[in-house]
Amino acid sequence: MAPPSARSETDGLLQQFDTKQPLIFFVNGKKVTDSSPDPECTLLVYLREKLRLPGTKLGCAEGGCGACTVMISKVDRKTGLLHHLAVNACLTPVCTVHGMAVTTVEGIGSTRTRLHPVQERIAKAHGSQCGFCTPGIVM
Repeated sequence: MAPPSARSETDGLLQQFDTKQPLIFFVNGKKVTDSSPDPECTLLVYLREKLRLPGTKLGCAEGGCGACTVMISKVDRKTGLLHHLAVNACLTPVCTVHGMAVTTVEGIGSTRTRLHPVQERIAKAHGSQCGFCTPGIVM
């Protein structure tokens, strides 16, 4: 369970989301539009169940293990600069990524296209054990 301060911050973000408008965000460069998102659904569940992206894993469900790490990219409205943040998808309500871009491990490289340099180094150094948490480590 998240600490009270984190929960109140999340509640504030959910209140900013207008449920009458569709949820619009990008995942790995593709636009996602959902006209009736569940405001209690986490980004992790949405990625895995709705978008069928299994690379983001559920480990501890508390934000401590990092298996669910994804990158959120958003523009700072004051400065116009793009900011990238590593977040725990298991703790992030999907409605809070409205207007943002999400990058998962599937979006940075694969054996079908080309591995990301971090993925290449982990593979060359045999840096993975069972492989479950490797996507989170890569992110």
